[in-house]
Amino acid sequence: MLRRDSTSKFSTVKQRLAHFSLHTQLTLVALVSVLILLSAAGLATLSYLDSTETLRPQEVQIVHLKLIVGLLVAAGIAFAFTLSVLRRLTRPLETIRIGLTRIVENKLDDVPQLNAPNRDTLAVQQSFDLLIAHLRSQDAHRCTAEKTLASRTMTVDRLLEFSQTIQGAGKMDQVYDGLAHFLRTELNLAGLAILSHEPESMPSTTIRARWPDDVFKAECSPADMEPALCPCLRQNLPRCFRAEGSPVRCSIDASLQLDKSHPAYCIPFNIGGKTNVLVHMLLPANEVWTDERKQLAHTYVNTAHSTLMSLHLLAEAEKQSMTDGLTGLYNRRSMESLMQREVALTERHGHALTVVMIDMDKFKTINDDYGHAAGDHMLKTFADCVRITLRKTDLAFRYGGDEFVIALPQTPILQAQAVVQKLRQAFASVDFSSAIARLDHQPTLSIGVAERSKAQNILTLPNLLAAADQALYDAKAANRDCIKLYQAPQAA
Repeated sequence: MLRRDSTSKFSTVKQRLAHFSLHTQLTLVALVSVLILLSAAGLATLSYLDSTETLRPQEVQIVHLKLIVGLLVAAGIAFAFTLSVLRRLTRPLETIRIGLTRIVENKLDDVPQLNAPNRDTLAVQQSFDLLIAHLRSQDAHRCTAEKTLASRTMTVDRLLEFSQTIQGAGKMDQVYDGLAHFLRTELNLAGLAILSHEPESMPSTTIRARWPDDVFKAECSPADMEPALCPCLRQNLPRCFRAEGSPVRCSIDASLQLDKSHPAYCIPFNIGGKTNVLVHMLLPANEVWTDERKQLAHTYVNTAHSTLMSLHLLAEAEKQSMTDGLTGLYNRRSMESLMQREVALTERHGHALTVVMIDMDKFKTINDDYGHAAGDHMLKTFADCVRITLRKTDLAFRYGGDEFVIALPQTPILQAQAVVQKLRQAFASVDFSSAIARLDHQPTLSIGVAERSKAQNILTLPNLLAAADQALYDAKAANRDCIKLYQAPQAA
């Protein structure tokens, strides 16, 4: 039982000592060790003196007192020396403890410097310094990685915003404007121009977007740019033009306010095989086109290209659904909606609206005698005459096999008569002999003209078409090859 109590008390002492710091525990151990040594030395000395018979009792007491004082002084000196040694040994450990605490708290700049007092702790100091240096390097890499990740996340967010913006666009001009805005803000551009080149259009080169507004010289027009002198359009490859002067530069440079000290990067692409687009970007004079910048520019341009292709295909599909495949004019299916729109605009603004109905004379005979190819050639030729004669605001429809309807907004009936007379003359001047062999007569046209009129009660689209059809019937009845204006029937 007594042994158990001793063991329990000893365990309690050990647990209490465990709560003290290492420095305190070593100090207590040193103190106890010195006391034990002094006690042993004192007891041995006292035993020796007691066994000595040459000293008188008073002298023995004096020697005892001097011995006790000397032992106490020696104990104090020994304890102080031991404590000093322990401090020198435990100070690096305390510094390491504080340093590890700062490391855990991610306060690497506040980690204290470890000064090794001797060779034994020098290796610990070196290992600790290597650990701190490695952790600081890793922390620097982590900060750099976080900044890079944040920058790329922002770039991805901006790309997503750009994609969502242009996907909601209904017109190509909106896509071009959005592309120009995001390119100049994300790439920190000094200038930007987006041009499109369509050989069949007039003018063939058109500015789709620009920044700033005065990026082009007042005396130079991009419409005068020669596409053959642009290496990007000629090769259909992106090109980078350095500030120090590339031997071959884009012909657009002659039209820009910014000189050749600005590094340029051009990205070409085409839409539908007919339209070539050029994105010409310029940086400030002291910057360069890095691979990262080029890649980001291509990403924006490719995203815009996809949307532009989608809009082009949608427009082509809509055009095919609204136009006649042979002549390229509007078909009868689209006539209802387009003509109703013109009637509504005429009613709202009080403008004139004239409708013309045209029939090719004896077309069935020519089709039967010379074949369908000859008839198709006549129809396409007539459509070409319509395109070169009418305005862009006028509407032309293929109404039936050889019948056509033309709407002339803001055109009174007499002015419309002059317009269709020019059309009739243009068709009459066409030489069909090279395409239709042994054609014995020149094809002619019968034309009926009617104007929307409140006085004649011709206000709705059905009434207007009926009036033009009646005028066409009158022209056919008058031996064809003529123009007849609608005349309201006389009251009986």
